[in-house]
Amino acid sequence: MPNDRVIRTFAIVGADGSGKTALVENLLRFADPKRASAEGSTSRLDAEPEEKKRNFTLSIHPESFEHEGRTFHALDCPGFAAFLTEVEWALQVTDGAVLALSAAEGAHNHAERAFDVLSESGRPTIGLIGRLDHEQADFLKTLTDIESSLKVKAVPLVLPIGQGTRLKGLVDLVTMRAELVDKTFGKETEVEIPPELKAEAEAYRTTLLEAAAEADDALLGKYLDGEPLTPEEIYRGVAAGAAAQRFLPVTCSAAKLGVGLRELLDIVVKVLPGPESRIVKGKDLGGHEVTVPATPEAPFAAQVFRTSIDHFAGRVDYARILSGTLRHDALLMNPRTRVEERVGHFYRTDGAQTSEVAEAGPGDIVVLLKLKDARTGDTLCDRDHPLALPEFRPPNRPVAYAMHSKGGDDKAAAALHKLVEEDPSLELVRSPETGEMLLKGMGQAHIEVTVERLKRKHQVEVTLATPTPAYLETITAPAKAQGKFKRQTGGHGQYGDAHVELSPKPRGEGFEFEDAIVGGVIPRQFIPSVEKGIRNSIGSGPLAGYPVVDFKAKLTFGSYHDVDSSDMAFQVAGSMAFKKAVHEARPILLEPIMRLEIRVPEEYVGAVMGDLNSRRARVQGMEPVARGVLVRALCPHAEAMSYDADLRSLTQGAGYFTMEPSHYDPVPPHIAQKIIEKRRAEGKVKGVEE
Repeated sequence: MPNDRVIRTFAIVGADGSGKTALVENLLRFADPKRASAEGSTSRLDAEPEEKKRNFTLSIHPESFEHEGRTFHALDCPGFAAFLTEVEWALQVTDGAVLALSAAEGAHNHAERAFDVLSESGRPTIGLIGRLDHEQADFLKTLTDIESSLKVKAVPLVLPIGQGTRLKGLVDLVTMRAELVDKTFGKETEVEIPPELKAEAEAYRTTLLEAAAEADDALLGKYLDGEPLTPEEIYRGVAAGAAAQRFLPVTCSAAKLGVGLRELLDIVVKVLPGPESRIVKGKDLGGHEVTVPATPEAPFAAQVFRTSIDHFAGRVDYARILSGTLRHDALLMNPRTRVEERVGHFYRTDGAQTSEVAEAGPGDIVVLLKLKDARTGDTLCDRDHPLALPEFRPPNRPVAYAMHSKGGDDKAAAALHKLVEEDPSLELVRSPETGEMLLKGMGQAHIEVTVERLKRKHQVEVTLATPTPAYLETITAPAKAQGKFKRQTGGHGQYGDAHVELSPKPRGEGFEFEDAIVGGVIPRQFIPSVEKGIRNSIGSGPLAGYPVVDFKAKLTFGSYHDVDSSDMAFQVAGSMAFKKAVHEARPILLEPIMRLEIRVPEEYVGAVMGDLNSRRARVQGMEPVARGVLVRALCPHAEAMSYDADLRSLTQGAGYFTMEPSHYDPVPPHIAQKIIEKRRAEGKVKGVEE
């Protein structure tokens, strides 16, 4: 594996509909027409039925190609908000990114969400204003949108000559030469800059030179001394500015015509870093920090960023190599499982197909078949030099649905566990409070796609329902009662007598039992029996049959029989005392409160605040962020279950949120009464034992 190999591994990120997949297809068509689909169709990459149905990307789709002796690995990422966790994974295994923007739609609010993920990743980014041939294309307006919506300085490296149906070519602001469109796809003719564009081009070039110089101290001194910067120096400054996220270098294209594709690949090579610039850090099996160089000679390390399980192909894992060289029959180790994996053959991606390669090194994307137990985020490394790379950040899954299967929950759960292996942004859990099987994900669309995949890949049909909120009950006043259990049925009878006092505890402190027996009125061996009887009863409260929490039960008095008293008798006595006392302790219903963090563009804050008020939410604060406002609120879980779809509707898809449990609060009386009446009609409330 030669060290002087030029390779770039980058993610293509952008809002849904920005033309990412069409860009990848046309880059392949430009670089290798024999492998490309006809006329740049996106069907090769968006090949899954769920993607064809919706006409947008749902998973990371890698594509590898060569152009002029350079190797490119482009990861086409989902743009729909519910699938942006996959963008985070793609950015962790790439060295830079291209942010696709539509010249017809501008850098609208959907692009803000993608740019948030890019900013948090720290990856250097190139902005690409695509679809210049669209009849409503407006390059200059999109530049303005970038600065107003994304809150980042846009620095063009090229200018279009015309746009829409009048698109004629591009001006390279670095070399100050123009390229006119040829009738042949991807071919251009170099000419002088048209006179009518010279003044505009000079103005934008000045902006470019200033930005490049300000990003590099050595260049700044040269620029201020009036010395001209060479193209190599300009690109060096642009690369430094992009790496520091000081500005967004911008190019443009009309991918279907082949316009701007050569320029994009050249800019990717000159502005985005190569794999050799990366410092590969991880931990050995003992948890100690390990650093290896990103060179072909270093110990091998790769990270799995996508897993697919197919009935015919079996397990398919996509991995990015960070260091070392992979060859046939390599013996690798998974540090998470300590399992060794033999890699007999490996492949590169070719749309939905694969083609075998003999050797792969830093920066390469490889496809590995039938590994034993790899999953998304896992490291594969040299068994003699163990190295576990940082795992992918666990996602916040704000949307959950209760799942019911027509064929039984066990079969559905087994099939869903396979889908969770493929997509770790899903989670399947059983609610300990309600017993419901919950499917958690990033958004409603994410859950819906999962259900469709479940039916297609595993022939399992499920129905989804809004989960039952995990209500609780508690007491608000002290109370006491006697529980006396006496039964004579011939022979030994049953006798247990317990006097119990209940008192409220602060929220969240749970249940406490106190033994206050003196004088031996209840033998010591039966006191735990009273506690057990109370514990067995607190699972179903007096109001609506929900668990009772946050109270203390004090055992104060009782009596026993030398022959008839038993463990069971005192368990029943404790249960009876609790059930009588809890009715007198002014019980109330508690509801789970969720902590919401909502990020929205400024223009939607008023609508979001009004909606939160209608949900009985309490706003805790607001603060400006780079591209909008962050609203923090506490909201009852029952009112937050539909928030994903409603927030998207309120903000035209631009708002997003995280949600996690906070605490429990009393349910307002009028709402509590409805819940209690419904539960009693369903037979969920047990009576008091006499």
